[in-house]
Amino acid sequence: MSSVDQIAAASDPTFSGRVMMIMFKVAQNVASEDPGTEHHAERLDYSGLVIRGEEKPQIVAAHVISSNPTIGAAIDSDPAALGSNVPDGDIEFALASIWTSRSLAFAAAPP
Repeated sequence: MSSVDQIAAASDPTFSGRVMMIMFKVAQNVASEDPGTEHHAERLDYSGLVIRGEEKPQIVAAHVISSNPTIGAAIDSDPAALGSNVPDGDIEFALASIWTSRSLAFAAAPP
């Protein structure tokens, strides 16, 4: 694993743009989820933040890469691809996996 390669991918406008587009998809799914879902209020608030464009896609891209070994391995296997070899489905899975932790982090942040 080379953090330099992974940082380059997270900072790449195309990769972070893909993350942003898929963030909107996940945000919409969360907005429509069962209100009984654990931490739904925080997840919904974070979804609103994303939909309003107040999140930073490059930071989320770094979180996606660092949290998902499959994505990290894909980037490490072909650093020059800058994440273009990572399937959208893997990004969506990673985003769904980190959504609650990001939601709770934003909920805990001072106003």
